[in-house]
Amino acid sequence: MRAWSWAAFNSTYLPALIFAMGTGIAVPAVPAIAKSFHIGFAVASGITTSFLIGNLAGALPAGWLIDRFGRRRVMLTGPVLTALMAFLVVFARNYPELLLLRFADGFFAQLWLMGRVAGISHGAPASQRGRQVSWMFGMDNTGRALGPFVGGFMATSWGIRSPFVAYGVLALVALIPAWRYLKDTPKSSDGVRPSSVGGITAERPRRPFTIRELVTSRINYFAIAFFAACARGPMQAQLLNLYAAFRFNLRPTEVGFLASASAFISLPIGFAAGWAMDRYGRKRTMVPGFSGVFLTMIALSMTAFFNLSFHVYVALFLIAVVAQGVTGGSIQTVGTDVAPPEARGMFLGIWRFTGLGGVALSPIIFAALASLSYGISFIFVGLSGAVVANLVAFKVPETGGRKKLEEAQNLLSDTSGVRAPPPEERAG
Repeated sequence: MRAWSWAAFNSTYLPALIFAMGTGIAVPAVPAIAKSFHIGFAVASGITTSFLIGNLAGALPAGWLIDRFGRRRVMLTGPVLTALMAFLVVFARNYPELLLLRFADGFFAQLWLMGRVAGISHGAPASQRGRQVSWMFGMDNTGRALGPFVGGFMATSWGIRSPFVAYGVLALVALIPAWRYLKDTPKSSDGVRPSSVGGITAERPRRPFTIRELVTSRINYFAIAFFAACARGPMQAQLLNLYAAFRFNLRPTEVGFLASASAFISLPIGFAAGWAMDRYGRKRTMVPGFSGVFLTMIALSMTAFFNLSFHVYVALFLIAVVAQGVTGGSIQTVGTDVAPPEARGMFLGIWRFTGLGGVALSPIIFAALASLSYGISFIFVGLSGAVVANLVAFKVPETGGRKKLEEAQNLLSDTSGVRAPPPEERAG
């Protein structure tokens, strides 16, 4: 499946846009709901970290389910359960109940996302993969750009929980194009998997892979996934918006404007980054991107240390959004590059689990460090970006492009004893 085709648009991009619009609409309501329970910043951050912990808990089960039943069933189930959790948030009576619902929401959201990533890894050639992953996240950013603006006014006009009603409805609407155009991936219950070498297709018995086989030869890649998540986690968890809401006493409408502006800025950058990864390679895109994350987070720490104005913070925040936009989709692209076809779902489940471990842990660390100084929190995020830039530059081979991908897969095969897949199979 090519990066730009009618099938890709209807099965991946359009549902991602609709689903993300619902997620974006709920964004401005999150700080307001947290504050309505009369709690401090550190405790209020639980409303976002509980969602991320749910993401983490759902990664491995989602990968297993995709290998066992195929991605179609998994992807169609995810939005239904996500919608249910969103509707129940409207009736949450206390903060622990709200945390439980957000945890479940994060768990079920993994079914949707893992299915999309597995489909790209299975069906897209390496020369198209960077664009497909980045454009998928670009549709997410578009939805998140449109959503907060609407959600802010909904929360102000109809109550702070009303955006979650829209979130649930849009999650169900996203099923409509997916139902018609979504294709399945191979299942472990099939018992065999196709192998194509030299134009001859044959069926070979499928054997289970151990976690050790999947991880040990790719340990540097997993380190990249973890620290990249730490560098991107607080931004993805909307903790910078939560920080701004507490530090500068912002209203939901103002939070919505800030979130929408960041999403609009990152949208074209994400599309360009996907093209650059396929055209120039993963390294040449990721090293500058994560270096930029380091520099911009250090700059944001200065606004906290020296109590600079809201206008200065907004200017530096939007520059940081640019750096984050360059890195968007890069980690998932690398994961789809090195995922073995024999255990694609389980590998991507472990990959997502590793990344989501960083995504879930980094907001907790960010909030804990904030009790000492917000500036130290920003430095932690920046140093995580610096680690990624160094690992990508010096510790892993390039995986972008057909030739480079074959070289990387052969290296992984040599170090793990697991056969590297032939190019025809890698292309889906």
